Amino acid sequence: MKIRTEQILTFLKIVAWLAFVGYAIKAGAQTVALVVGFINPELGDKLYEANPLLFKLLKYNSSYFANAMSMLVFLSAFKAHVWYLVIQLLSKLRLQTPFSRDIAKRLEKIAFELLGIWLVNIVGMGYLKWLEKTTGEQLGDLGVGDEFLLFAAIVYIVAQIFKRGIELKEENELTV
Repeated sequence: MKIRTEQILTFLKIVAWLAFVGYAIKAGAQTVALVVGFINPELGDKLYEANPLLFKLLKYNSSYFANAMSMLVFLSAFKAHVWYLVIQLLSKLRLQTPFSRDIAKRLEKIAFELLGIWLVNIVGMGYLKWLEKTTGEQLGDLGVGDEFLLFAAIVYIVAQIFKRGIELKEENELTV
């Protein structure tokens, strides 16, 4: 039994939807934990996707807590948005004509969003290190690393290949 490309793309679209929904739920749960953390800190750190280490910041300064939790929410929402862009890309992709300007543009947008996730993570890690020095508390990390820089580079390279494929296709259409 031979697996066809359409079936693989359908499977990948399902995986993209699952990842999108998962990160959207994570961002929502972190937002709820942020809000509840201000209202009732004892309950807030027990919520789903709440980082109990960050709740220690409330005893030092509520803005430390708000900034750190907001960064986590932003990263989760950013990741959900990247997966939404992947869903859009897979929905627009036509195997008969895969080399289109729209696909290349979407690939570039995904690459830049991945780069943005990496940059926000770098800033966030610096902020958490500063908070650790300031408060003396161990806060952990944001759970995202340099892999997003690698992913951004790979997707950007694929986007450039698609652009070159479009140029070749247009040259061939003009010479015929």
